[in-house]
Amino acid sequence: MPDTNEIKKTTFSDDKVRIKDIAVLANVSAGTVDRVIHNRGGVAPDSKKRIEDILQELNFKPNRMARVLAIKKDYKLVVLLPEAAQGDYWWDIIKGIKRAEEEVSDYRVKTEVLQFNQYSMESFATLAQRLLDLTPDGVLMAPFFRREVLKLTKELEERNIPFVFVDSNVESVNCLAYYGQQSHQSGYVAAKIMLGNLEKSSTILLVHMMREGGEAIGSNQTAKREEGFLAYIEKYSLELSYQLVRVNLHAEDESGNEAHLEEIFRQHQNIRGIIMFNSRIYRIADFLEKRKIKNIRLIGYDLLERNVQYLKSGVIECLIAQRPQLQGYYGLTALARRLAFHQPSKPVCYMPIDILFKENINDYKVYPFDVD
Repeated sequence: MPDTNEIKKTTFSDDKVRIKDIAVLANVSAGTVDRVIHNRGGVAPDSKKRIEDILQELNFKPNRMARVLAIKKDYKLVVLLPEAAQGDYWWDIIKGIKRAEEEVSDYRVKTEVLQFNQYSMESFATLAQRLLDLTPDGVLMAPFFRREVLKLTKELEERNIPFVFVDSNVESVNCLAYYGQQSHQSGYVAAKIMLGNLEKSSTILLVHMMREGGEAIGSNQTAKREEGFLAYIEKYSLELSYQLVRVNLHAEDESGNEAHLEEIFRQHQNIRGIIMFNSRIYRIADFLEKRKIKNIRLIGYDLLERNVQYLKSGVIECLIAQRPQLQGYYGLTALARRLAFHQPSKPVCYMPIDILFKENINDYKVYPFDVD
């Protein structure tokens, strides 16, 4: 809890006290302060008292509420994401969006979620057209299928509809904001973990999961992760120290994938490391466990429930996480504030590169932005 004397020393003009200033002083999230100001509940009693004391001490007057009350328009936000079941990566992004919906409800913002089959370009294209037919005021999307994304975003720009990307970015497009990982850097970090004390002359498999049409799932993001991985190898002149083998698996062909992996293991007798550049590393873990293959350093992305199970059991060495809940939360909040208050957003907002091992996974916070 901040010292009351320190609060008194802090000087703000009446029109410059911001919710995030209060949040820093109270050591809570801006969303928690927002809930106290709007009396929406859901805040721990000690945190609520701490915030109320600071608001009183600073004579805070929420001018923003006056602006909210003056809003005459209802805003429609449309979210375009892959289909997801509980425990999936995209489910967590939706959880963050739902959290944000609660906090921007006073801004007269309504949200509709459209979910496409991430393995089907036709599914994405169909829902992209439905999105346009809904005439949204703002859009949050995962930019799958580059060609279709470029068509959709061109139409949104022509209609002057702001949009936010989550998970991966398309640099050539003028989005309001991108919330996701710095993919190149995360691949660089993955290589550093993979190659730490890994015996020289080892074979390392670089695995991609492919979707319909031969495109890698998360193609823009996974390509940049692999670029970062290879950049580390190049920087330290390790090209001749390890044999790198690229492996393409197919999202909807489990038996074919197993046969392909068996052939890869027959051809290469010294496989000591495997990295998959998307969230489906559990499929490799399944394969290794069924065949009782050990002594493989297995690295993947994202805290899917099956990934975490294999991490805890030791089959997966390391998972790199990117806080999908925060991506959804910040993405929707940025759109709502742009529409309600014409508030600008930072164009590129990178999520932390979280490195999880079985030794620290139990202490990892699902919602690190709000610990009330």
